[in-house]
Amino acid sequence: MGSPKVTRKNRSNPRSRKRTADAPAVDVFTRSALASDLTWLPDMTGVGKPPLTAEAYIEAYLADPGEWYWSTILLHDPSEVVLKRVLAIIDQAQLPGHEKALGQLGAGPLEDMMSEELLDHLQHWLPFTPAMRHALGQVRMSSEPLVLQQRLKAMLSR
Repeated sequence: MGSPKVTRKNRSNPRSRKRTADAPAVDVFTRSALASDLTWLPDMTGVGKPPLTAEAYIEAYLADPGEWYWSTILLHDPSEVVLKRVLAIIDQAQLPGHEKALGQLGAGPLEDMMSEELLDHLQHWLPFTPAMRHALGQVRMSSEPLVLQQRLKAMLSR
């Protein structure tokens, strides 16, 4: 038997397929991605409460971070979901006023997730807002590798 007959119906363009496969993945941690995909919101129906809008969740967290800390710890949800929540909250936080929430996010989930991968995601948020700088300033970096410390320091200086 020879090679299969190429027809219009089964002919493919390998170049176009390759471009699709080689195309960089869309980063799901950008502002626009967070706004368009709300799967990061906590599931309130599981505790018998109505679903929250992104605005209501963020406002509630900023108003009372102690009440909402559970939604940003890594015990209940995957780190990708927690990071989306953290970024959405920081994006709406204001200084002065939200220091407690920002401190909790920095010393909690951002510190727990500190890695090259986290800093790669944070590249999309440069230059950092005062709120992001405050949260990242609460991350203890002394136990992190020097290269990671230097990279964060460079990002904060932009």
